[in-house]
Amino acid sequence: MRPALYSVLLFSLIALSGCGSDPTADLGTSVTVTGTITMDGNPSDGVEVIFKRLDAGAPAEYRQYVATTDSAGKYSLENVYPAKYAVMVNEKKDEKAEEEGAAAFETGPYKNYGAQSELVAEVTETNKTFDFELTSK
Repeated sequence: MRPALYSVLLFSLIALSGCGSDPTADLGTSVTVTGTITMDGNPSDGVEVIFKRLDAGAPAEYRQYVATTDSAGKYSLENVYPAKYAVMVNEKKDEKAEEEGAAAFETGPYKNYGAQSELVAEVTETNKTFDFELTSK
């Protein structure tokens, strides 16, 4: 083969190798979402915070994010893409309630913030802090 043909083939190979599709290309720029969860004015220690994307416009691995709060009720979720999210807060596992046949999220003060939660967060590149002041009533 001629050197010019080698050059054309090599250039074509390099160009084609860069054409792979990035599943996050159309999702925007990811951000770190932070916030605080309180219950009746007190920090929620050790509760699970779940952000679940409301639209189906993202690959499965970018539709749900989970964190656990620290002793001050603070949480942090990394690499969250801008979208509208349903927010759920689940209490720590309640061994006694589970022995009686109820899942932990169906009992206790956080029961209104589990699967039936009406909490929502609209994540953008500039709107990425969400504090939730929950009540047990």
